[in-house]
Amino acid sequence: METIIKRNKSIKPKAPILVVGLPGIGNVGKLVAEHLKREFKAVRFATLYSPHFPHQVVMLKNGCIRLVNNRFYLIKSKKANGSDIVLLTGDVQAVSPEGQYEVNSRIVDFFKNELKGTFIYTIGGYSIGEANGIVKSPRVFGNVTRKEVMKQFSGTNVVFKESRGLIWGSAGLIMAFAKMNKMDGICLMGETSFLDMDASAAKAVILTLSKKLQLDVDTTNLDKIITKTAKAIREIEKQQGIAPINQLQPSIDEKPGERPSYIR
Repeated sequence: METIIKRNKSIKPKAPILVVGLPGIGNVGKLVAEHLKREFKAVRFATLYSPHFPHQVVMLKNGCIRLVNNRFYLIKSKKANGSDIVLLTGDVQAVSPEGQYEVNSRIVDFFKNELKGTFIYTIGGYSIGEANGIVKSPRVFGNVTRKEVMKQFSGTNVVFKESRGLIWGSAGLIMAFAKMNKMDGICLMGETSFLDMDASAAKAVILTLSKKLQLDVDTTNLDKIITKTAKAIREIEKQQGIAPINQLQPSIDEKPGERPSYIR
């Protein structure tokens, strides 16, 4: 078996823009994509399968199973000359370097040559790695395929030239392959700490993305997750008898102001 994309060819996106939100740090990308999918009732039209994904199947509510995969959804533009939005999300990313290269190059090839796409957004989390914990007002960092793309985001809250470190997985490699194929794109990264599901970072990215794509997005569901997360953290702190996480001091091994990063 090789990496394949099964597509419903009766669905033809118009001058599409791709938004990639796969599992990663803080599951920021996954949360963004799933929220947009539900909010706009996006229609699934293609599925990517790969032997580079984990050897797993998903157990379904109806008692059946399916292979883990990545899925493409379509949000139709309401404007006559507007671009449709293609969402890419899924269960997993490829588990090996070779798989990451094959799967992500296939995604870019599919979007450019089969869907005739025009621009790519990848979404990830930018982990600041701070010991003082939860980010109360997450910023959105950006890295682009070429300097000229930054001009398209002037006047937005996207922070350029401050993010450091490496972008692992699809969020970074899709940008690299887009650049190699002379396509424009941006990786938007929500500032996050060490949460498994960081809805605050996802909300920050969605608000930025919705303004740029002129989408009217209701973030009520994300707000509920944010509230539940904060409550759970307070309860854990109370049970363990520790100081609130945003009041913890750096360890003796950390230098003041040091901000290690990990992005995916």
